[in-house]
Amino acid sequence: MVLERYFENRREIINRALDRYLPPDDTYPQKIHKAMRYSIFAGGKRLRPIFMIATYEMLLNRRDKRSIQKILPVACAIEMLHTASLIHDDLPFIDNAGERRGKPSCHKKFGNAIAILTGDALITQSFETVLKLRNHKKALSCLEILLNASSTRGMIGGQVVDIISSQKRVKLHVLRDIHLKKTGALLKASEQLACVMANANEQITNALADFALNIGLAYQVIDDILDEVGADELLYKESGEDHRNEKVTYPVLLGIEESKKQALKLIHDASNIIKYMPNNDVLMEILETIRDRIP
Repeated sequence: MVLERYFENRREIINRALDRYLPPDDTYPQKIHKAMRYSIFAGGKRLRPIFMIATYEMLLNRRDKRSIQKILPVACAIEMLHTASLIHDDLPFIDNAGERRGKPSCHKKFGNAIAILTGDALITQSFETVLKLRNHKKALSCLEILLNASSTRGMIGGQVVDIISSQKRVKLHVLRDIHLKKTGALLKASEQLACVMANANEQITNALADFALNIGLAYQVIDDILDEVGADELLYKESGEDHRNEKVTYPVLLGIEESKKQALKLIHDASNIIKYMPNNDVLMEILETIRDRIP
């Protein structure tokens, strides 16, 4: 299995579905719909929806385009939520990032007010999209997972603690909690959603949730390292953002070498969770790709 080809294929399927589920950019009021489409289609790896699709295919032990058509509303909903979080993170009064994925951030392109509303619109569009599932019981289960992941118990809560912790010497457990919520919550949701759609049992669901949280934390630790060493090409944004915003990071608390060890341990722990699951080759390759990001 060549992961690059798999990602390219699934990314194309997801992009076509996103185009269907987003309002056309000439829909009134046009400016907000142009901003939504600009932000969604400004690039991006589609890691979270592909992560969900790969897990779903692993659980079904089947890999073909037709088998994933029924879960595309859920995959698109995850990407909309993720993009909304990036728009809000980039705002001048949060991370003040002028560039995202090599292009001007939403607020640079459309102004602060429209950027705030674009993030809000993508969140509501996400919930609307997941309700397009034909199975209403599964739609409600998926909606509950997405609401929890994006709430003050998840993504929003992590962002708030991140904001109030800047310019402070926070302890490692606080930083870990921020990352588990900001980055881990949507990855965990991706696994939970795949389990709902594939009718996985509770034991498998819990194991894959832990797998996702390990990946999410490892990914964020590596991002902290990349920001510290100035690896813009791997971050898909300007490095040095954490220093500018006076944020505590893993390298600040532990040093770069110890941070690398932490990331490798998290990836190793994630690998141990799924290494005996059948048809796990894509998820194992995703782990290898994350490991390869360590400079």
